[in-house]
Amino acid sequence: AQCNQVQIFTAVGHGETYPGVQRSITTAICRGISSCGVANIQYESVKKDNSYNGCKAIVDGIAYGKRVIAEYAEKCPEAKIVVTGWSMGASVVGDMLAGGGGPGKGAMASCTQETTPGMNPTTAPGNRIVAIALYGSPRHNANQKFNVGTGSGTDGVMARDPANLANFQAWGDRLQDYCARGDVACNAGTDGGAHSSYFSNTYASVPASWIRSKL
Repeated sequence: AQCNQVQIFTAVGHGETYPGVQRSITTAICRGISSCGVANIQYESVKKDNSYNGCKAIVDGIAYGKRVIAEYAEKCPEAKIVVTGWSMGASVVGDMLAGGGGPGKGAMASCTQETTPGMNPTTAPGNRIVAIALYGSPRHNANQKFNVGTGSGTDGVMARDPANLANFQAWGDRLQDYCARGDVACNAGTDGGAHSSYFSNTYASVPASWIRSKL
């Protein structure tokens, strides 16, 4: 594969297939950039039968994401890397960066997620990641400086514990964690519409503009 000026890695939400709803934002990020690519962080995002294990799916996505980002960063030393995730995909991306694991909650209440380490933001390949955007993350923590949106002051259904949150905060200079009030995942709310509000024509420009400012 060729090396792009900007390479975006996205993890889709539960029940989605790639490219999913984040396409509205990645399209806006790439507009006017001559070489800008988007790649899928593959994991089992769609439940096929009752043997489905969402915690295992997240762990598989973490491993895949780490591998493809490391490979791309090594092969393309000039590329600026962007990482985004929505819903379950935000858990994949956030836990890939900060580490994760433990008893599942919310939609993952029936499983326990294997503990995995995070990445170092100051050494390769982590230091090649210039922007991270999470939308509707179950792992959302209230009142962080990188929180954006009307749900910023409330924990998600599976908020990070203090040690894990400290790892997550290490990425804060290049991170935006978007959460709308009532979001079923990041706000432990009951509003399904809020959970997909980040990708509308009226809102998608907000994360897209911020990411472009980091390139």
